[in-house]
Formats: sequence, structure tokens, C-alpha cells
Amino acid sequence: MSLPLAGIRVLDFTRAVAGPFCTMMLGDLGAAVTKVEEPGTGDETRQWGPPFHGDDSTYWLGLNRNKSSVAFDLKADRGEVLARIAESDILVENFRPGVMDRLGFGYEQFAQSRLIYASVSGFGPDSAQPGYDLMIQALSGLMHTSALPGASAGKTSFPVADILASLFTSQAILAALLRRQSTGEGARIHVSLFESLLAGMSPLTSAVLLAGVDPKPAGLGLNNIVPYQVFDCADGQLAVGVPNERIWLRFCDAVEQPYWKTDPRFAGNAARVRNRDQLIPLLAPLFGARSKADWAKRLSEAGIPCGSVQTVAEALRQITPWELEDGLPAMPNPMRISNCEMPRRRPPRRP
Repeated sequence: MSLPLAGIRVLDFTRAVAGPFCTMMLGDLGAAVTKVEEPGTGDETRQWGPPFHGDDSTYWLGLNRNKSSVAFDLKADRGEVLARIAESDILVENFRPGVMDRLGFGYEQFAQSRLIYASVSGFGPDSAQPGYDLMIQALSGLMHTSALPGASAGKTSFPVADILASLFTSQAILAALLRRQSTGEGARIHVSLFESLLAGMSPLTSAVLLAGVDPKPAGLGLNNIVPYQVFDCADGQLAVGVPNERIWLRFCDAVEQPYWKTDPRFAGNAARVRNRDQLIPLLAPLFGARSKADWAKRLSEAGIPCGSVQTVAEALRQITPWELEDGLPAMPNPMRISNCEMPRRRPPRRP
């Protein structure tokens, strides 16, 4: 059974995270992806370690499967690069805006072709400011709202702005491919990390745009739902969510506080949000008195969403890794498409 993007050729000028993750997703879907790297140094993430597997960082290996690789000096090998572009359906790059133009590979010279030309940058086509994930998380408000109340800023443990931008870019590419089938036209795509992260923060941005409320630091909780946070148990931490009233009524029984069902302070989520400072101090000692396994069993049996705070290694025990051609294990692609088995094939390669 052929893969959805079989026969589609992608020329990948990206490095770091947002671009490579995007093109890896296209490769998983069957596209023939050729990664262009600088002679000698290659993609900077090759050295983002330890840990390493062989000569390459595990960081780079996790972003570059299902691609072939070539080394070109983009200034000296212009003719060869142009020939590769002419053979491609899709070009993806994440240099700072203006760099591809100066190198002689800007979009305008391909505007009349069928080429789908996608660019990923930190802040959009009009800004040459470099934008790595750390800075984007800071500027977007994510660090502020992720902090524990009264504590310093918090960040995610993985580059969420990069990953969101890569997914928006791949989605735009697929939409452009679909349109090309009927019009024959290529497309110019530009996605920024800053706008991607803000778009993904829609529950927070809509609070500002629609109600004029600037979200406060929520730490291990959530500004809009109570209780919906991590609690300290006797031997570890447990995440607990009570997103509607049916669950709230069951939750009151599970924590052996049935009178809370009729307590006006907690009647409805809006009331619980307003009275968070009263409810959470009542819950904290209850959770602290039992083990997380005891609470997980009790809450699960009552149909209340909960989950133990695990390490990444513990989480991966629930996943069957892909095995690539050389035996290298890889995180499987989460997309499931009927009559289409995702490839489990090429490991990341050097030029």
C-alpha cells in the first residue's frame, strides 16, 4: 500500500528543530526528503549533547529519520542546488528572512513554478531577528503563565514553539499540495515560531482578546478549571482534572467530602475558580495523606481523570518504538491512517 506522499520530492534546507521536525513528518508520510547540510559541520543539532549515539547527538537523531542527506556549499555550488530545486515539489528552509534571497535561492525566481516554498522563522518574513524556542517562550507569555505563583519564570522541557511551528508548516504544505492538484499552482508559505506559539496558546490569548484578562502564573494548575492540577501525595505527585459538574459530584464522593456538592463556594466551575484559594488548601492535606497509587486507584474507579507524574523513561514503557533499518529505535509517528502503515525504514544519515 503506497504512502500518502509517495512520489513527492522535498528539498530540506533546515536545521535545529522546527524545520527538521516538519520535514521528518513529511518523510514519515512517504515523501522523498533530501536534507542539505553545510560541508564539514552539518546541522548544528548534531552536537547538541550529550547524550550521543555514536558521533551524533540523540537530539539530532530524533529529528531526522526518513531523509537522505547531501552536503552543498550554498555559495559555491549554486548550479547544483538550483538543479535540485528544479526537481523538487517542496522546498523548506528556516534561515533568517533574507538569507535565501542573498544566496540566490529566494522565492521570487520560482514564483511561476509548481514549487511549494515554505519558510519557518522566529518572528515572520519582515524580521531578521533570530528566534530560538527559549526566546519565543519568554516573549509569548508562556514562561510567565507557566511559573509557579510567586516564583520565577517557567519553561517547557521540550521546544514547544519549534514543534508547533513545524506542525503548522507541514499542515500548510499539505493544504498547498491539495490545492496544486486542481490549480497547478505552487505556493509561498511562511510560518513564525512566535505566532505559532501564540496560536497554540488560544485559551490564554482569548482571555486577553475577549475579556481583557491577562492570565496569571498558573504553575502546576490551570487558570480556567478548578481543580485541574498536580497534587502532592504521600509518596509522589498525581495530576487530577475535574473539568465538568458530573465529574465534580463523583470527585466529592471520592475524596470523602460529599457536603461539598451543596457548598455554594464550589457550586459550578466558575465558583470554584473564584474560590480556588479556599478549595485547594482543603484538598492538599487529603492528597498528602495517601499514596499516589491509592489515589490513582480510587479516582480511576470513580471515573475521574488522573495520572501519576512519570519520568520520560516510565512513559515510554507504554509505547512500542519503531525499529529503523539499522536497528535504531525511534519514537513512532502518532498519525494513524487506514490502509497505510507508516514506514519504519531509514535512520538519520550523514551526507
